[in-house]
Amino acid sequence: MSENIKICSGFRFAGVHCGLKADSALDLALLLSDCPATAAAVFTKNRFPAAPVIYGRKQLAAGEKIQAVLINSGNANACTGHQGEVDVAAVAEVLAVTLELPRPRIFISSTGVIGEPLPVTTILNGVGLLVADLDEVRTDNASLHRAAQAIMTTDKSPKIAGVEVQTSQGVITLTGIAKGAGMIHPNMATMLAYILTDVEVEAEILAAMLKRVVGKSFNRISVDGDMSTNDTVLALANGVSGCALSSAADLEMLEAGLLQVARDLAYMIVKDGEGATKVVTIKVVGAADAVSAEKVCRAIANSALVKTAFFGQDANWGRIIAAVGYAGVELKPELVNISFDQIRVVSNGLRDPDYLEEDGAAVLRKPEFSVKIDLQSGEDEFTVLTSDLTHEYVSINADYRS
Repeated sequence: MSENIKICSGFRFAGVHCGLKADSALDLALLLSDCPATAAAVFTKNRFPAAPVIYGRKQLAAGEKIQAVLINSGNANACTGHQGEVDVAAVAEVLAVTLELPRPRIFISSTGVIGEPLPVTTILNGVGLLVADLDEVRTDNASLHRAAQAIMTTDKSPKIAGVEVQTSQGVITLTGIAKGAGMIHPNMATMLAYILTDVEVEAEILAAMLKRVVGKSFNRISVDGDMSTNDTVLALANGVSGCALSSAADLEMLEAGLLQVARDLAYMIVKDGEGATKVVTIKVVGAADAVSAEKVCRAIANSALVKTAFFGQDANWGRIIAAVGYAGVELKPELVNISFDQIRVVSNGLRDPDYLEEDGAAVLRKPEFSVKIDLQSGEDEFTVLTSDLTHEYVSINADYRS
């Protein structure tokens, strides 16, 4: 992790091992604001939402401010019925008493194995450890790093991003952490993300911003085409900086900062995709409309055949053009162009006469590259970040509960 990550004022962090994971890995995190923070969230659209998602939706629907976020890894508390919701409330109550806060200000997230009862006693035993960790390390990069580590599941590395933004009211800071490596697919993924800022902004404005930002970042990545039960992106704004934003120009700056942090975290998720060796930008341009651009882009980004070709460094453009064809949009095959980085592979629906297979293979050998599809049918475009699909992905998910 870079030592230069910007940490917004008025937040403290902790990460400990409480015993949810068999080894000594950190598995319980706490994000604590010095004062109640305006909150906004985007949750999974999975029809089997986890208990903490159900709990969190009710909190935000009631307009509650949030001051503490407790996140456990190792157990999703999903498909656990009414008892799961009871367990979330019990954990929130104990943390509220410990921190001397009202229970509605406690936000809970979980990630891990689905269908197992939440080990409430184990988590509650960790609450004291978290508070002690807060008092020991306070607001520094080490404590932020520990919190980011504690929320990981199959992630290989923690995901942290931060940015400072100059507004007419002064400098504001945004800090984000996330987890996610598998089950990555819109709408969102098996991912949790928390973006914190020291600005003061109205809840309705923050909620609208976050929805737009998620649509341009976390909902434009794909590792394996699966959507989880626990996906949550939470934004908190505590106003500690003293900057209260209301002008259109300042709010645009805030949204740009949110988007930068979200895109940085989304990129890290794809790069850390389970078994991934490639980060590939799929860009569709020249579409007749926005819906067509998105459909074609996602068809390519989610294709197992395309993704395995990326892993094998096989410049098999036939798999790409097949995905374009089955995306379900009206197009003229004789107009379609495809490029790997700057190498034109397909021109007007046919192999480009100047294309050399070794040139395409050279692009695919790189750890990061782009695939551009020009439909030449309009002005709309869409971009998705995707990864390759590898032997290691199968191994990781075959042994996930072992």
